Amino acid sequence: MNEDQQQPPVLEKPLSPPPYDNDKVMTEAEIPPPPSLSVIEDYEEIAKKDMPPIEEETIEFKCVHWNVTDWNKLDHRVLGPVFQAGGHDWNVLMFPRGNNQSKAVSIYLDLTNAKSTIQPEEYACAQFIICLSKPSDPTRFVSLTAHHRFTSEESDWGFTSFVSFENLQNYIEQESVRVTVILRVVKDATGILWHNFVNYDSKKVTGYVGLQNQGATCYMNSLFQSLYFTNSFRKAVYQIPTENDQPTKSIALALQRVFYNLQFLDTAVGTTELTKSFGWDSLEAFRQHDVQEFNRVLQDNLEIKMKASRMKSYIKCINVDYESSRSEDYYDIQLNVKGCKNLEDSFKDYITEETLEGENKYMAEGYGLQDAKKGVIFESFPPVLHLQLKRFEYDMMRDMMVKINDRHEFPLEIDLEPYLAANADRSGSHNYVLHGVLVHSGDLTGGHYFAFVKPEKNGKWFKFDDDRVIPATLKEVLEENYGGEQTGMQGLNMRGRLMNRFTNAYMLVYIRECMMDEILSPVTETDIPKHLITRIEEEKRILEIKRKEKEEQMYYMKTLLATSESFKANRGFDFADFDERSAPQNGILVSRVRKDQTFGAFKADIAKWRGIAENEFRLWLLVNRQNRTVRLDMPIPDEEVNSTLDEVRQRYATNQATLRFYLEEASFHENDVPVFPPSPQVGSPFALIFIKAFSPEYQSLQGMGHIYAPKDAKIQSLVGKLKEIARLEESNDILVYEEIKPSMVDRIDLNITFTQAELQDGDILCVQRNLTTEEQETILQNGGQVTVDKYLEYELGKLLVTFAPRFEDDESPELELLLHRDMNYEQVAACLAGELKVSPDRLRVINPYYQGKVPQKRFDGQKLGKVLSSGFNNNQGGGRFRLLYEKLEMSLDEIESKCMVTVTVCTPTLKDQQVVELLLSKESTMKDLLEALVAKDVSFESQSGTRRVRIFDTLHGKFHQEYDELSWKAAVSERPFLKVYAEEVPEEEMNMVEQDCFIDVFHFQRITNHTHSVPFKFVLKAGEKLEDTKKRLQARTGLEDKEWNKVKINIVSEDELEVNLVSDDQEALFTASRPYQQGDRIGLDYIDKSTKMDRNGSGAIFIRG
Repeated sequence: MNEDQQQPPVLEKPLSPPPYDNDKVMTEAEIPPPPSLSVIEDYEEIAKKDMPPIEEETIEFKCVHWNVTDWNKLDHRVLGPVFQAGGHDWNVLMFPRGNNQSKAVSIYLDLTNAKSTIQPEEYACAQFIICLSKPSDPTRFVSLTAHHRFTSEESDWGFTSFVSFENLQNYIEQESVRVTVILRVVKDATGILWHNFVNYDSKKVTGYVGLQNQGATCYMNSLFQSLYFTNSFRKAVYQIPTENDQPTKSIALALQRVFYNLQFLDTAVGTTELTKSFGWDSLEAFRQHDVQEFNRVLQDNLEIKMKASRMKSYIKCINVDYESSRSEDYYDIQLNVKGCKNLEDSFKDYITEETLEGENKYMAEGYGLQDAKKGVIFESFPPVLHLQLKRFEYDMMRDMMVKINDRHEFPLEIDLEPYLAANADRSGSHNYVLHGVLVHSGDLTGGHYFAFVKPEKNGKWFKFDDDRVIPATLKEVLEENYGGEQTGMQGLNMRGRLMNRFTNAYMLVYIRECMMDEILSPVTETDIPKHLITRIEEEKRILEIKRKEKEEQMYYMKTLLATSESFKANRGFDFADFDERSAPQNGILVSRVRKDQTFGAFKADIAKWRGIAENEFRLWLLVNRQNRTVRLDMPIPDEEVNSTLDEVRQRYATNQATLRFYLEEASFHENDVPVFPPSPQVGSPFALIFIKAFSPEYQSLQGMGHIYAPKDAKIQSLVGKLKEIARLEESNDILVYEEIKPSMVDRIDLNITFTQAELQDGDILCVQRNLTTEEQETILQNGGQVTVDKYLEYELGKLLVTFAPRFEDDESPELELLLHRDMNYEQVAACLAGELKVSPDRLRVINPYYQGKVPQKRFDGQKLGKVLSSGFNNNQGGGRFRLLYEKLEMSLDEIESKCMVTVTVCTPTLKDQQVVELLLSKESTMKDLLEALVAKDVSFESQSGTRRVRIFDTLHGKFHQEYDELSWKAAVSERPFLKVYAEEVPEEEMNMVEQDCFIDVFHFQRITNHTHSVPFKFVLKAGEKLEDTKKRLQARTGLEDKEWNKVKINIVSEDELEVNLVSDDQEALFTASRPYQQGDRIGLDYIDKSTKMDRNGSGAIFIRG
C-alpha cells in the first residue's frame, strides 16, 4: 500500500451490539481498500485495469524493467537496454531533466534504430504502459498509458510530462528508480490501425482512390462511389454517346470522365468539372442535399436508370368483392427506422395493411362507403436495390425536422421473397447481398457523409471518405452504423448515461445474389468509349508536360529582350509593348533561360539570334520607374560576363522576377571597331534619348529611333537631327513633348539644355509638325487630335473589352474589341455588330453581373468607361474588361417597348405549376395575355373549373391584387417586368350566396413572415364547419392527404400580431366568440416543400439538362 494513501476511518467503539451482523451491508468506510498492485508481480492486472480493451489480436504481451542508478549523474538523454517483443527491438528513451520543458521527466517508448533499420512501409502497433516505481516498493509507482503506430518517421512515443520533478521524489530512492514497460504488440488486420494518414496512399493500400470534396459534396461523393462500384451502371454510363460533348456542359461525359479517372488515376479525383456540367456554381457545391433526391435527379437527367421493378398499391373492400389497384415502377424504397428494430421489421411495416373504417371508409364505385384494407405489395425487386432509411423526419410535437438516431440493424444478406405479391415470379432466388452502406455522421444542422462499399463479390469492405479510402472491418460496416446507444466506456456522457450514436446508415445498397456476377462483372477497356480514352490520355500527357515544366520552373527564369524594332513597333505609350500575349508582333523576344546560365553565354546566344558579333551591341537593363513607366536604366557592365543571370537579377533588379533588356547596337565605328558612348555609371556626357513622331494627319504615333544628346547642349541645336529622325521636312516648324507618364505629356522649351530639361538616358521625346490654324480645324472636325499630348490623352481612354454570349448554350463566339471609354451604347453596339455581322438593333449588351430578365437599359445613358468602372464589373487585368451580349429575334427598340411578363400558371390546383415567359406590348389587354398563354399550350380545364381565368400577383407571400382590365393596362404600360399568377376561377365562386365572402389564404412555416407556396382568394361560407372548410382548402392547394394532415389552420390578423390556431372541426372558422376582423387571413402552417427545401435549408437540387 502506498504510504501516502489515506486510511479509511475506523470506529473505536460499536454504536450498538452485537459487534458483527452478517446481514448488514458494509458502509464505504468499512470496505477494506483493494490490495495494491505490484509492477513486478501484478503487471497483467495493471494492464487489464489501465489498457483500453481492443479487438485486435495480440502478437506478444511483455513486461520489462530497467533499474536506473546514479540519477543525478544521468545525461540529458538516456537510452534504456534493448529488449525484443513482437518481432521488434525496443527500448526506453528518457530525458531525466525534461524534453523541451523543464518541469517534468520525459519518458518515451522507442522502436530501436527505426530511422536507420526500418523500411518506410514497415511498422509496429502497440499498447503500452510506462511505470516509474520505487526500487524497494514495486507497489509505489506512477504510470501512464498510450498506444501508437511506430514507424521510421514516428519511432518514439510517450510522455513529455511524465512525472513532475516535485512528485519524482516519492519514487527516487538513493538516486535509483525502476522504469517498467508493460507492452502489448498487436496485429494490424486492416493495415491502418492507429494510422496518422500523413502521406497516406489510398491507391497503394487499397487499390482504389477517393473523390475530392468541393466544400459540402461529401453526400455526392458517397453516392458516386456506390454507383461506380455498381459495374453494370458504370457500363451503362459509358454507352451514352458523348463524342462531340464538352465536359462542363455534358453530364454524361463529365460522369464518364470521373468514372474513368476513378479506375485509372493514382490520386483522388476532382468533381468540379462534373458539378459545372450540372450548372452548379461554387456556392451550390457548398450546399448539402438529400442523397436520394440527388440520385433520382441525376439518373433522370442521364435518361438511364437501374432496372425498374413494380410495386402495387391497392384498396380492397372487406365486405364486398371490390378492389382498386395500380402498379407503378420504383427504383428505391423509403423505409421507416422509427419503431423498427431491423430491416426485416421495416419491410413488414412497409407492406402492413391499413384498415379504412368509420369516418375513413372507402368510397367504392357502385358500393358506396365500405370498410377496406389499404396497402402496397411488391410485384418484383430490381437487381440492385437502393433502400433509403428514413433518418430524417418531421416531428409534429417539436414542429421541425429531426434526425432519428435509433438503433436499426441491417444484415449482410436478406431474403425478400416474403414481401412479394402472391402472384409474383418466384422462379429465381430473391436473396439479396449487402453491397454498400451510405452513412451520415452528425445532426440535422450539419454533418459528414461517407460510404462503405464491397467492390467485389468475394472481396473486402472499404470505407470511402472523400479523398481517402481505407480498409474496413465488418464491425465498422454493421455495428457502428446501426445507430442507437453507444457501447462501452466511450459511450458514457459526463453523468454516466449512455449517449446515442450520431453516426448511422441512411442508405443501403443490396444486390440480388443470383445476378451478382453480371452486375459486378469487371469493367475493362473494351467497355470504355475509345474517344474518351484518347481524350483523357492526351490531357494527361499535356498535364505531365506542364508538371515537368513546373518542377523545372525553379531552375528557370524569363527574359524579355527589346530592340530598336520593338521601339518602332510600339504605336502607343511607353517604350515598348511588353505584354507577352502580344509577342512576337510587338517585337519583344521572350525567352526561358536557366538561372545559372552566365551573362556571357546569354549574350552569345543573343548575338547568334541577331546575327551580329558580340562586340556590336550592349544590353541595357530596363526597369520600372516610380511613375509606372518602363525605361532604360544602365548597360550591364562587361565585368558581369561570368556572373549568372540570377546573380545579375539580384544585383541590378532585385524587385523583378523577369529580366528585361534593351539591345543597343553600335551606331559608330572607329577602324571598323564599334564604339559606344561611356556608360552613365562613369559620368557620360551624353544621354541616350528615344524619339517618337506624331502624325496629326494620320493620327498615329510611332517610335523612330534614338540620339546621343550632349547633356549641356541646347535642344534647339539638335532640332535638325530630330526632324531627320522624325522624317519631317527641314522647313517644318516642330513641337517637342516629353512623354513622362500616361497622364503627363509636357511640351519642351527648345531653348534650354537637355540637363535643364531633366532629360536622361531612356527618356522619350515626341516630335510633331506645328499645324496651321486651318489644319487644326480640319483635323478637329474629323474627330482627330492636333497635338501629341491630346492624342495620348485620348489613347489613354482606350479599353480592351471581351464580349461573351450571355447564355452558355449560345454557340456565338467570344471576341475582343478595342473601344474607347467615351463611347455611348449605340457606338459600342455598332462596333460589336460589325464583328458579328448582325444589325446593331438586334443586339443587347449587358453587364455580366446583371441577373434580371428585364431588358437592361442601354448603359442608363452612361459612357462605356463609367459602365465598366462601376459596380462589380470584372476588370481582368491589363485594362481588359468583360461584357455580355445577346442576339435578339426582334429589335432592341421593340423589346424595350414591351413588357416581360412571367406567368406562373396554377392548374388544376395551386400545386400544379407551370412557368411561362411572355413578351407583351405595353398596350396589351387581358385578352392579349390569355391568347399568348393559349399560344404557349396553356389550358384551364379542371373538372370543377369555370374556364374563367384569374390573374393576380403577390406581395411578401400574401395575395396582393387581382387584375382587371384597368389595373392590368396600368401595370403593363408602366412596368418593364411583371410577375403574375394565373388560375382557373373555382366553380364555388360562381355559386356564392349573400352570406358568403372572400378571405385571403397564405402559407407559412412556423413564423408568418416565412411564407411559401402560392397564396389565394378563398370563399368563406357562413357557418360552415371547419372539417368541411378543410376539405375545400385541401382541394385548392392540391396537397396529398399525408401532407395535408400536417397542416395547421390559423386565423392571422392583418398586422400578424395575433395568430390563433383553429382545431375544432365541428365549429365554424369564425364564431360569435371569435368574430371576423377586417384584414384577417387564413394562415396554413406547414413545412415548406413547394421549393423542396432540404433539411439544411438549402434550395432544391437541380441539374441542368
